[in-house]
Amino acid sequence: MLARKDLPAEFAAWNEKWGAPYGHRSARLLAEGKRPQQRPLEALADPANPEYGPFAFQYASGTRVHEYPWAFAAAEFTPGMRVLDVGSGLSGLQFVAALEGCSVVNVDPSAREDYNVWTDPGYLPLSPREHQLLNTTFGTDVELVAARLQDADLEPESFDRVLCLSVLEHVDLAEGADIVRASTRLLKPGGKLVLTVDAFLDLRPFGVLEKNMWGINQDVGALIEASGLELETGDPRELLGTPEFDFEHVVKSLPEVLVSAMYPVMSQSLVLRKPV
Repeated sequence: MLARKDLPAEFAAWNEKWGAPYGHRSARLLAEGKRPQQRPLEALADPANPEYGPFAFQYASGTRVHEYPWAFAAAEFTPGMRVLDVGSGLSGLQFVAALEGCSVVNVDPSAREDYNVWTDPGYLPLSPREHQLLNTTFGTDVELVAARLQDADLEPESFDRVLCLSVLEHVDLAEGADIVRASTRLLKPGGKLVLTVDAFLDLRPFGVLEKNMWGINQDVGALIEASGLELETGDPRELLGTPEFDFEHVVKSLPEVLVSAMYPVMSQSLVLRKPV
């Protein structure tokens, strides 16, 4: 399904509780009708400041106002669950899942100690040291694995949930298929793969480009097929590449669909379940 502009009341309440998706200060600015201020480096200098919270340390697209509470609700976390978060960076949801009593592993190939590259000051590179600082701040113990998911040394069928939020649009179809197949291998029978995948309005089939600075319009239908999992949640009419995808339906739905104010992008949301 595509995220809608009108947030369910429980999603809005969840965002207020956790300061999602930009941190508590920015959530307050949004409530006042002002533009959020995303300053991850500033937040990292004083991570325990109540103005921030777990979502203040990574730059977030406007669609995350729906993605985070939707993913939390869809995952149905319970204490003791093992949760794998793919490409999570310094995103707050990994720490929230840990605070809910889950054992969380963040697998992200971008994690490294030495960043000898220029980065935009709005972005915060992922380093094990800073990740551990946030663990200490929030009283969590999220494990960080610096590897591609398909290369990570993790026990098969050892996770109850796999989260992969706004990751697959940044890789090509072949690597995306590798990621979902690895997710299937790591999920316990009956486990869920919770996915969000960006859909860009400047890319085909909506626009004229094949790719932009962020990535591609991923073939979600092909990824579902590659996963071998069952579609549990998600409207196939609104998922790119599925046999049921309905371009006209999506276009007619645009007035109610959430499109980021920062870039013309929508959010596709789906849950896949591993058969028992």
